[in-house]
Amino acid sequence: MASKQDISRVIESTDIVALVSEYVNLEKNGKNYKGLCPFHHEDTPSFIVNQEKKIAHCFGCGGGGNPISFLMQIENIDFNTALQKLAKRNGITLSEEVQTKESNTLTKYYKIMQIAKSFYIKNLENTDYGLKALQYLHKRGLDDETIKVFGIGLAPNQMDSLYQVLKESNFLELDCYDVGLIDKNDKGYYDFFIKRIMFPIHDENSNVIGFSARYFEQDKNQPKYINSKEGILFRKGEVLFNLNLAKGEILKKKRVILHEGQMDVIASYRSGLKESICTMGTAISLRQALLLKKYTTNVVICYDGDKAGINASLKAIKIFKQAGFNIQLVLLPDGMDPDEYVLKYGTDAYYNYFENNKCDALKYTFKQAILNKDLSDALVVDNIKNQIFELLNQENSSTKEEEYLAELSKVLGNSVEAIKNDYQKYCNLYPTKNYVDNYEWLEKKEEDLSSKSTVEFNNYEIRLFMYAKSSREKAMYIDHFLNDRFEAISKKNMDIWMCLINVYYERYQEFNEEKFVQLLDEDSKLYYRSIIEYLHNDSTPYTDEDLNACLKKLDEKKYDRKNEKIDLSIKKSSNAEEIFDLILKKFKNKKIKEDLKKMRRK
Repeated sequence: MASKQDISRVIESTDIVALVSEYVNLEKNGKNYKGLCPFHHEDTPSFIVNQEKKIAHCFGCGGGGNPISFLMQIENIDFNTALQKLAKRNGITLSEEVQTKESNTLTKYYKIMQIAKSFYIKNLENTDYGLKALQYLHKRGLDDETIKVFGIGLAPNQMDSLYQVLKESNFLELDCYDVGLIDKNDKGYYDFFIKRIMFPIHDENSNVIGFSARYFEQDKNQPKYINSKEGILFRKGEVLFNLNLAKGEILKKKRVILHEGQMDVIASYRSGLKESICTMGTAISLRQALLLKKYTTNVVICYDGDKAGINASLKAIKIFKQAGFNIQLVLLPDGMDPDEYVLKYGTDAYYNYFENNKCDALKYTFKQAILNKDLSDALVVDNIKNQIFELLNQENSSTKEEEYLAELSKVLGNSVEAIKNDYQKYCNLYPTKNYVDNYEWLEKKEEDLSSKSTVEFNNYEIRLFMYAKSSREKAMYIDHFLNDRFEAISKKNMDIWMCLINVYYERYQEFNEEKFVQLLDEDSKLYYRSIIEYLHNDSTPYTDEDLNACLKKLDEKKYDRKNEKIDLSIKKSSNAEEIFDLILKKFKNKKIKEDLKKMRRK
């Protein structure tokens, strides 16, 4: 458990504007900074960052918080991981207790993989065989900076080089075997990867979980690529190459680019399209699409332009449609892939082609469905109609239905009425699936929890707001108290509060109801009216004692909110040790709350 001193030092030393700017395009807006919220889709900026208070807050969805809370949400990591990341970022040494605590039972495996990555990098940079591999990479268009950014290395031409390094580092052979770095035969242990250029694969939190290894010499008997074996860390159906580096750009650009291979991702990165990722030699899965949906609901699919790439694109469209994405596609000419295009025409030409040749999923599917097809074959025609109907059925757009059904009637030589009848029959047979997004469900659950406040508790929150209206000085006093207690406040009240403190009192010294209401959005205005109506029936006198009682009540409620979040984490976790730790935290929070209650009664 981190100490209060550790947490305070990390928060105070973090430039929250610089941190948030890595994920959000911010613009100065008075004393605050403003941008589009990274946690939900919006067209008008409602995400406010206050440098002085070290707070980020979205008036639309309530996302944000202090630097630690923001990093936890944006990178989907736990408190300790976010704390340690920010401490490292700011050159802060945390207490020994925080440093040595293993919040994840996989820590020892991550250490092994990191040492392997460093070993491969040194072999690429400092050996004669590495020089040969570097020349190959340079020939493929990769400069030294790109090689460094992606952590590319080299597995040497020796049977047990890495094994000896890991053994000298006192790692257990079985652990090294479990992560797929070494293998065993009747002669003993040996390196799994030999004579290959090594591309490290990271999870979204930048832990090395595997490697993709490319053979670069002339030997037709060797497969071009081999990946780490599936095991305790690496499961290729759940991994997305480069997501750890791309997620900030994905959030900024509000889109992700999906490629087929690592070299395509690197080619896009070099061309300025840094929001690029790829799967590990498999078709995109629904699980991977949902992982991406935490960052964006817009995807551009850019697969190889050959027949296999086109078929893979059509399958990917179905997956992304099911997951609720807006989909565009880029098809490169002459069957080329991005890596080939960049090698032939350069990065600028590739960037321009990419940005100027996007088409939507319906147009792409329609084009591919009718391309070079024998329209005299009834089975082929039925297949074409089913492809188009399936996508139209998911679009839920009358305009697109009219447009594409009319176009299909021209192509097939049927009347529009006949095509519409066939489409209606298809829709009756295959009604649109109501797909529930796991991540949206979790967000709704958390929202439900945040609205479970009792009337009494809401009364305390509302009364604090009324005290803040009475004078700017009192508002700042309350706001200072709330700095590390924001999680105790319900979302609707938080929106009202942030508007009062960070918008209204930045402009005005005294409270004016009419001016304040004009600053609220429509939902907040309605809620504010309900606050006023509720307080008409509240006869409790406003005193300094009552103000302090409200503040103390929030102090207690903070621990209820913490335990509600812990309950969610327990439900999501399948790790017994992690669940036990969470239960202990829950008991500790209850004890703190009871102690606070006793103090309040004295």
